[in-house]
Amino acid sequence: MPETKKVKELMVPLSEYPVAYETDTLKHAIKVLRNYRASGHEHRSLLVFSRTKKVGNEEQLVGILTTRDILNAIKKNRMLYDNTELFTMSWAFFYRREPLNELTVTKVGQAIRPLVDAYVQADDTVTRAIELMMTKNVNILPVFEGKKAVGIIRAIDLLDYIAGML
Repeated sequence: MPETKKVKELMVPLSEYPVAYETDTLKHAIKVLRNYRASGHEHRSLLVFSRTKKVGNEEQLVGILTTRDILNAIKKNRMLYDNTELFTMSWAFFYRREPLNELTVTKVGQAIRPLVDAYVQADDTVTRAIELMMTKNVNILPVFEGKKAVGIIRAIDLLDYIAGML
């Protein structure tokens, strides 16, 4: 049964993930993620930290920025910029440099998924992580030990664990 494993046994350590700060622009975050992936890493999201909020002496994890979050923020900016409705909006701007430069000046903190209730503790069971991913409709959860972020658990990690039990 999945509950025999703890999240900490399957998580990816924070040190293996790309990082952005809530005050960085989306443009900067996109470049960080692109460079990270170009160097052979597989992650498709960034961990977002605050330079001002601390847990002990360390910067506090305040959210996760996924590729979907980035695309949604660009779409939202386009709708605000042009004062258009979603059904009348042209998606062609994704293929032109100039509009994208204007639409990616948004701060990362405005586009992230905040860590309100979609996270797990390192000693939680794998079943708890699966339950949260399913109920919160997310594919990645930060892992904490108390208030300190220590890792990330992804849906693919859970699927690999389930596949290993078959």
